Amino acid sequence: MPVPHAPVPHDPVPHDAVPPHRSAPYVIVLGAGLTGLVTAWQLRQRGIAVTVLEAGAEPGGVMQSSQRDGFLVEHGPNSCTLTAAIAQLVHALDLTAHLREAAPQARRRFIVRAGVPLEVPMSPPAMLRSPLFGAMAKLRVLAEPFVGRRTQMGDESVADFVRRRLGAEPLAWAVDPFVSGVYAGDPEHLSVRHAFPRLAALEREHGSLVRGMIASARRARGVAAPSAHTMISFRDGMATLPRAIAASLGPDVVRCGHRARMVEHDGLRYTVTVDTAAGMQKLAADVVISTLPLHALTQVQLPQGAGVTEALAQLALVPYPPVSSLALGFRRRDVAHALDGFGCLIPSAERRDTLGVLFSSTLFDGRAPDGHVLLTCFIGGTRHPEHGALTTDALVARVLADLRALLGITGEPAFVQHTAWPHAIPQYNLGHDANVQAATALEAALPGLLVDGQFRRGVSVGDCVASGEVIAERAVALVTALALARGHAPALDRGAGLDDHATALQPVAG
Repeated sequence: MPVPHAPVPHDPVPHDAVPPHRSAPYVIVLGAGLTGLVTAWQLRQRGIAVTVLEAGAEPGGVMQSSQRDGFLVEHGPNSCTLTAAIAQLVHALDLTAHLREAAPQARRRFIVRAGVPLEVPMSPPAMLRSPLFGAMAKLRVLAEPFVGRRTQMGDESVADFVRRRLGAEPLAWAVDPFVSGVYAGDPEHLSVRHAFPRLAALEREHGSLVRGMIASARRARGVAAPSAHTMISFRDGMATLPRAIAASLGPDVVRCGHRARMVEHDGLRYTVTVDTAAGMQKLAADVVISTLPLHALTQVQLPQGAGVTEALAQLALVPYPPVSSLALGFRRRDVAHALDGFGCLIPSAERRDTLGVLFSSTLFDGRAPDGHVLLTCFIGGTRHPEHGALTTDALVARVLADLRALLGITGEPAFVQHTAWPHAIPQYNLGHDANVQAATALEAALPGLLVDGQFRRGVSVGDCVASGEVIAERAVALVTALALARGHAPALDRGAGLDDHATALQPVAG
């Protein structure tokens, strides 16, 4: 793995080795998922000393890839859109040669209706010809520009928003499966303003989804965008990106097998108690940033204070439904479907166990050995949370029943890889404002602590990269304010102030 930006060597600061008057800010990031890694990487570019603490054995969070028996399996995200921010990061990490663009067939998507995978129409003429919707539903969609804006105040669910603007049929056969594919969630519960802010903005700014999309398309014409609609992965899988960031930062910065147990504050600095294979350790920092999933953050003992308990109790309510990813390899001759697309989503109205199937070996080369195909299936979510407790054999049996009916599979799988995520994706449900307010209240109660990440800024790979940049900017403002409050000019140039940590060779045992 190329490591273009070798980090300035430093060690986490022992809690009793840091003079309170030092000028160099020091940051600890909790969680080495993609958001935490990008946050740390951005801070290091600004010369801020940072350590990332990760409970797991590998960086990347859910962004994991593995190879076995000639199959390349994604345990989390299978691809992403090449946003400008991701393109810049790929270039900076010297990963361009590792980049892989999705096959042209990826533009085709399928949704099941009445047991048949039907191609999703991607244009108005295609929508009018598509058997996915009935004649009345098509007329209702065409009438959308004449539907007035919502006048009621307050939150609105995705389902209510779509019913109001497009009708019940597009909700059942397009939006419902799409929501399952993105959030593994329920459109009746998700807040449209939080879960799909761009959709809500189209109505707010243009009074119509159709008019808004036309206006967006006009603005996009002639604008050079290296990432426009380009779906990518990497030669060795999506884990290439977090692994490269971690390698660039170095093992002294990204410390796996380090689980944060307690965060304390003495009025001047923070002390983080960490559980490691070598025993308990205590590390000191000016600023602590949590990019942990909320169910993990609420397991960390935080300083007590006014509003802390209430804020944590609210954040603990954010649901993260279980999702299992089941990678199944088949002999190509045992699959009747052409697999000529991105994959197939299954609406809840079909009453099947499987949420959706990605045609992984169609999307990118090198995902399956010759003569075989790889399908990645998703089970669970808010639709079937009980499936999170099923064994691999039980899941395979349920998924195979769906695949045989929908894709014409006749043989047994030649390859099986089951990845269970007991807490998969944060749900932006109705009332999500209270969760954001709780995070803000927690930060106010504990100055120098930032609580951020997926639950606050989006769940896609692109969202995570953008979030890391935003969180890093927040941290820069915070450490600058701390340095100025101590009467020192902030040392934010690359490498500046890192000598303050040179004597801290090892963290002390707690």
